[in-house]
Amino acid sequence: MHAVQGRLMAEFESRPPADGAHDYGPGLHAAVKRFRQQTHVLGLLQDAVHMVRELTGFDRVMAYRFRADDSGDIVAEERDAALDPYLGWRFPASDIPAQARRLYIENTMRLIADVGSTPVAVRAAPGVDQPLDMSHGVLRSVSPIHIEYLQNIGVGASMSLSIVLEGRLWGMLACHHRTPRQVPYVTRAACDVLADLLAAHVQAQLTAEQSAEERLHERLRARLLNQVQHAVQPAQVLMSEAAEIARVFDADAVLVTNHAGLHCHGDVPVALRAQLLRWLMAQELAGEPVLVTSSLSELAPELREHLDGWAGLLAISYQPRAQAALVLLRCEQTETIDWGHDPAKATVVGPLGPRLTPPGSFQLWRDTVQGRAEPWTATQVAAMGQLRADLSRIVVTRAAELERQRAAVASVLDSHGLDGRMPEDAGRIERLLRQGLELGLLRQGRMALARERLDVAALVAERLEAAQRRHGGIAAFLDRPGKAPQFTAVPVQGDPARLAQLLDNLLDNAAQHGAVGEALVIRVETQDAFAVVEVSNISPPIDPQLVARLFNPLVSAAAGDASAGLGYGLYVCQAIAVAHGGDLAYTYEDPFVTMTTRLPLVLP
Repeated sequence: MHAVQGRLMAEFESRPPADGAHDYGPGLHAAVKRFRQQTHVLGLLQDAVHMVRELTGFDRVMAYRFRADDSGDIVAEERDAALDPYLGWRFPASDIPAQARRLYIENTMRLIADVGSTPVAVRAAPGVDQPLDMSHGVLRSVSPIHIEYLQNIGVGASMSLSIVLEGRLWGMLACHHRTPRQVPYVTRAACDVLADLLAAHVQAQLTAEQSAEERLHERLRARLLNQVQHAVQPAQVLMSEAAEIARVFDADAVLVTNHAGLHCHGDVPVALRAQLLRWLMAQELAGEPVLVTSSLSELAPELREHLDGWAGLLAISYQPRAQAALVLLRCEQTETIDWGHDPAKATVVGPLGPRLTPPGSFQLWRDTVQGRAEPWTATQVAAMGQLRADLSRIVVTRAAELERQRAAVASVLDSHGLDGRMPEDAGRIERLLRQGLELGLLRQGRMALARERLDVAALVAERLEAAQRRHGGIAAFLDRPGKAPQFTAVPVQGDPARLAQLLDNLLDNAAQHGAVGEALVIRVETQDAFAVVEVSNISPPIDPQLVARLFNPLVSAAAGDASAGLGYGLYVCQAIAVAHGGDLAYTYEDPFVTMTTRLPLVLP
């Protein structure tokens, strides 16, 4: 009985004398017990096809699991030994049109007892013009396309049981028989209940698997954030935990980048790293919470020649101004698909008129898919998005704290002047103030330097090696007088510790603000009576309004950047250079920003 269009529709079918004599209660109870013992979805489906075939006696019972693109894989099967196996085959989405999917969701059980039966017209009563909606009818005839489809594959009777999860057709139990087969109502009802039980257990199993995956990601997130809270840069933590990140996300490589350079965990070619990062920055990655694809060649055709077997990408940017990003990569998974028929030949005109015609038969059509990786799960994408939100929040909080500290330092400097003294046990802000006051005295020539003769070119080489260790092996080119191993000394008279501090600040500044993946260029030479050290990095020019104040204390070229520091760097450098009788200057020659230090040479 069905209520439809304000009317009651009754259907009648003949019932064999034995129908109704079976008590399916114990069998369904046993099915529940078997389902509860399964620990994975495939086991549930295998149990289901076995039980349905025992209940109905169909020649073949198959379990389909549908993919995101609505194609379906046969993942479990029981069959008569005389039939060819379909297990592992895939069928295109076009085999079940959209309107049919809707009906499979509304009517979870559908029987075609005799594929070769002749449809009988339903006649309307006099004065009734509205067509009768038979969507919920059990005995209604089916689409001639579907009948032709079944006849083409040698099926005389079929029954389907939908597996509906959260309103979506997740899968299906499909039953085929070579001859007509009438399944009694009570048996069909028992199968329908079995399908409902199966759907409930599949949902529970998927939920349990998702919960376990979420817990795994939550533990990783807590581990990362606990370390980030105490680290100078989030990138340092991501670099040190790259192997664990790769394990939890099932990634084959991890790239961690910020203005200080690029760290790679995994065998990613150097050329691809540089090209990929340029492409990511050009995409304005910060505009998307998470950038995700299983086919980089489709998303970024311009990268195809560099991919070399890499296909999947999951990426976030958590500090755009610092070009800070976390990128996960997956290798392509070359997949051989056994289609039930050629998926490209599903749309030809057939004998019943200008419409789609089903395949002529189930014939294996083997297809090889390349350039695609295993898709990222929804849980992985969500976890990456949460990590981005957490890192971005920490970066913003630190930037605000730095601005507060800058204001506090400026206020104290204004009130104390350059002759102030701070206690040795002072906190961070006080220590920074003391350093600033000492450098002010140094700049005025009121603080002694521990002067000695030293080779500034050798000192540059030493500090460059230290900077590369600090910044994850950032690339750099050093041009100095002479040839290895007998370089020409560039002698100056100065304080080794102070000059090392000057060089460290310049190198850190260049690494911090240089373009990701680009090398620093350092040149040491002599000009007239001066030793000249140039530190260059590829970067946009500094704002002209800022250049005039560049060497003032508490001026940062990247205000609002949590990694920019308090703005002492260039002030420190110039103070040290001036105290040594030299100077420090900024120049820009596309595409290089250059800081040039000049120090008096020790003349023969």
